[in-house]
Amino acid sequence: MFGLPKFGDGIGLHRVERFFQAHRIDRAALARRSIAVTGTNGKGSTARFITSAVEAAGLRVGCFTSPHLFDVRERFMLGDDMIPQADFERHAETVLAFNRSLPEGDKIGSFEFLFLLAILWFQQEKPDAIVWEAGIGGRYDPVRSVCASVSVLTSIELEHTELLGATEELIAYDKSDVVAPGGCVILSPSISDALAVRIAAYAHLSGKITLPATASRRIGPVVNTPKGARFTYGFSATTPAADQPVRLRLAGQHQVDNAVTGLRAAEVWLGLKPEENAERHIAMLTALGRTRWPGRLEKVASAPDLWIDVGHTPKALEAVTRTFLEFSPRDKTLVVFGVSASKEVAAIAQTVAGRFDHFILTRAHKAGADVGLFAETFRKHSSDVTLAADTTDAARIAKERALREGMSVLALGGLFLSAEIQRAWNGGDPTSLEFL
Repeated sequence: MFGLPKFGDGIGLHRVERFFQAHRIDRAALARRSIAVTGTNGKGSTARFITSAVEAAGLRVGCFTSPHLFDVRERFMLGDDMIPQADFERHAETVLAFNRSLPEGDKIGSFEFLFLLAILWFQQEKPDAIVWEAGIGGRYDPVRSVCASVSVLTSIELEHTELLGATEELIAYDKSDVVAPGGCVILSPSISDALAVRIAAYAHLSGKITLPATASRRIGPVVNTPKGARFTYGFSATTPAADQPVRLRLAGQHQVDNAVTGLRAAEVWLGLKPEENAERHIAMLTALGRTRWPGRLEKVASAPDLWIDVGHTPKALEAVTRTFLEFSPRDKTLVVFGVSASKEVAAIAQTVAGRFDHFILTRAHKAGADVGLFAETFRKHSSDVTLAADTTDAARIAKERALREGMSVLALGGLFLSAEIQRAWNGGDPTSLEFL
């Protein structure tokens, strides 16, 4: 990305501070507008759910997320609109000029670059609210610099342990520090009670409070379909007759968790109480059902059907595969699988291999792990395993077989694999995709 490395020259909050000062960023105004989202999985979906809920209250909302599937401008949204190309290029040059002014050995990385670009664009556009998805962790993440009064913790898994800590507890502490002192951390239902108690105690030391997303709420059973999830949501734990039906375009218990967490974050940020604002809350619930988030168990082609998902951890793949099998027959599912070499290759492969029967294994052009690292895992579970040289070959084989045998194709293993398969499926060149 503009010749920048993925990571800068070490932890860079001082670089962000220097940029804020040089460009006279109004931090107080920024803090009033900001909601921060952090966690291992579900950050992007939750950010979009928050955006929808706040928009339903009549506000103009900016949203900064990562990663992107096909166009880097997907990361910068104002309502349903991406940042215009001209604005992107102008602000990019401003950030690059700032980087050139920094001393050697203390340069920014690509995430800092994108975050600072977002800062400039949102300062220009002045939305009523801004939802920020953190990159890695919270304590050392650039998003901490917006000093949000409300943040969300979506999920916790072991990740980036060299920076965040070797246990889930330490990682949770790091991520909870994305919110300003005195702020509120909304905890997803995916956070265990035992971990929530520890996070609450840690947060209390800096004057923060934690709030479980479903406290004093009632969530009905989840039904997953190819069109998304259905459930009921009650604003009161004691009046089931008032429960509201909710339909999401995203499927899975994990997406229901993201939706109700995003709704609670919006409520807290807006200062709304359901018992006093019933009509507005119902409008916010309805808005959750309009939320889209590409690449999250998404059907991207028909006849034959192609589904993609960008999950890249064992827990994420476990949730996605379980959800998919609730509405798609196992014997009619052909899985295209590949995983990035930097991920938990063995654990991810084991999760997927045990769920399905028919596989095409391949390697993404971008950072893909050698198929030899996981092929044997799949052969232990299935006699129907085909190796494809690359994502173009895998897409061709999968489409031909799916048409011939009446199967659905599910591309799993991470962002790079899913995006490349979709591009190749549509006749494009997957090597032309630009990722960070």
